[in-house]
Amino acid sequence: MRREKSKYFGYEDRMKKDYEDLERTYREVKGSYSEMIFRLALVAESKDESTGAHLVRIADYSIEIARSLGLPEKDIEIIKYASPMHDIGKIVIPDAILKKPNGLTPEEREIMKKHTVLGANLFKGSKDPLLKAAEVICLSHHERFDGTGYPNGVKGKRIPLFGRIIGIADVFDALTSKRPYKPAYDFDEAIKRIKRESGKHFDPEIVEFFLKDSKKIREIWQATKDIEGFISGKEMLS
Repeated sequence: MRREKSKYFGYEDRMKKDYEDLERTYREVKGSYSEMIFRLALVAESKDESTGAHLVRIADYSIEIARSLGLPEKDIEIIKYASPMHDIGKIVIPDAILKKPNGLTPEEREIMKKHTVLGANLFKGSKDPLLKAAEVICLSHHERFDGTGYPNGVKGKRIPLFGRIIGIADVFDALTSKRPYKPAYDFDEAIKRIKRESGKHFDPEIVEFFLKDSKKIREIWQATKDIEGFISGKEMLS
């Protein structure tokens, strides 16, 4: 009996240490993985003069919507890391189109629409849950609930849930952001426009939860608005 005790003395401590080391390595790899994804998404955003704050807002808005819908934590985490990739296909869209200050021609608009398919193709065939979600989001976040969206004109609940969630987050952020062709709408006006598109552009069920959660959405919007204002003020003083 004493021999058995001697044999296993310290074994639990060694196992605990090995587990802690493995867990720490996993966190480090996961952190590097998510940072790489975010930096790749940032390359696409920089092409059309957006900022990293846009990617953070899309993720934060999408997370809040997903939580309101009661999605499991594993899906919320996937949305957190996959949603910034929604416009990654813009990497291969010509700058002359992306940065055009005036409206696009019908031909240019069709080229712009291709960023959905081009982005999805980057992740096609992956078995990784996060990259599979990124493929779905790229392809479906511009579909409309009434079937008039692109690239495939998918209608209603046939649009993947992640696409329906990111679709609202993306449009809301576009409404509240300044663009070469339009000013930024204030929070309340953007909310009204989202509400008006319920059942047309957006899934009415998701709009309902988005509106119920508008207090948290406003907090995200205000926080990043304050940060961007602070950065802009520093740039003017430099």
